[in-house]
This record gives sequence, structure tokens and C-alpha cells, in this order.
Amino acid sequence: MSGLSVHGLHAGYGRTLILTGVDLEVHPGEVVGLAGRNGAGKTTTLRAISGMLPRRAGKLLFDDAPLPPSPRGVARLGVVHVPEGRGVLRSLTVEENLVFGAAAVGKPHGPAERERVLAFFPALGRMLDRKAGLLSGGEQQMLAIARGLMAQPKLLMVDELSLGLAPRVVADVLGGVLSACREQGVALLIVDQNLRALAVNCDRVYVLSGGSTTGYEDAASRTDEFWRSVYF
Repeated sequence: MSGLSVHGLHAGYGRTLILTGVDLEVHPGEVVGLAGRNGAGKTTTLRAISGMLPRRAGKLLFDDAPLPPSPRGVARLGVVHVPEGRGVLRSLTVEENLVFGAAAVGKPHGPAERERVLAFFPALGRMLDRKAGLLSGGEQQMLAIARGLMAQPKLLMVDELSLGLAPRVVADVLGGVLSACREQGVALLIVDQNLRALAVNCDRVYVLSGGSTTGYEDAASRTDEFWRSVYF
């Protein structure tokens, strides 16, 4: 089965290795979570996959081909990374952000493409002329994800989806991205501290600890008691 395959990933900053053997897979149509304590290396993992951070070792494949080392090469293959902190272009309008998401990887960005994405985040459709920097945190997260979907990804990676957001807003953002990915057949890799949301919505969850990962997908791993035992 094709999709993303990561085996033995090593990565870090300077002389410090953070990841010392990360293994994970995300197949087409799957929703996969990546959990772990603060500082465990979740963001580092996504940065290494997307090419934002050099990989020291490991075998990374996407659709059975080696994953390029550069962010542009990774994005051109259909892997889109929504970073922690959203990363919207604050001085540009909502519409300009959406256009940029598609144009950056050479995808169409006309009204039809925007309407396709905005159907999952209708609030954004009412503020296309508003500067992204004036949006609330939840609206910026919606915009960051919508901009990623404009690139027509095969795999969307979202880092810390719920960070700083109220539970009601998290439900709206998560519901939108799940609906979009399921309807469009996009694989989804989510990093988040909300273990319950990951357990309920993901086909499989990986826990990152000590620089490596353990995967869980059986029914026994869907309980609060289980997560307390492996996470805390």
C-alpha cells in the first residue's frame, strides 16, 4: 500500500539528536495521530518529513519513491505541512492566502477551487477581503488548513491543531479538516496534545517517546486509562 512510509528517522538541531528511530506510516485515506509529551519531538518529526529540517538517517518513501530532502520537492509530491503556530501570511487577505497555497505548488486557484475548500470552512467565505492578521486564532487555524487544502495534497500534516483554541473552536476546525480529507481522499497526519480527540478520530495513533515511536490501533488503546498508562 502506498502513502507515507518512515523508517528509522534520525533528526535534530545542531549536534543534538531529537529523533533516534521514528517509524510511522500513513496510507491513503487514513487519519493518523502523533502524540507525545512536550519536547518529545513531534514538531521535529513533521519538519524532518517536510524537508524543513535535515534528516540525519532513515528511509522515507512517499508512494514508493524516496521523499525529496527539500520542502519544495516534498510539497510537489503532494505532502503539505501546516506548521505549529499556523503560519498564515498576516499582511495578505484570506483570499490571497488561499491563492498562495495553490500557486506555490502550481495548482489551479480559481473560484471553483476556492469554493471547493471553503465548503468545509464556511466562516472563511464571509471574510475573504479581511487581512489574515486580523482573524481570531481559530479562524487563522481554519485558514492555514484551507490554504493547505488548496494545494490539493495527497497527505496533509497538521501540527498542534488545537493549540490555544477553545474546545468549541477545536471541534469546528477538526470537523472541517476531517470532512475535507475524507471527502477528497486526502490522508491526514495530526500532531496534537488532545489525546481523546486523536483516539476518537484516528485510525492509528503513534506515541513518540525517547526519540522513537510506538503505534497503537486496537480497540484497547481507545480508553482514557490506556492513554494515562502509556503517556504519563
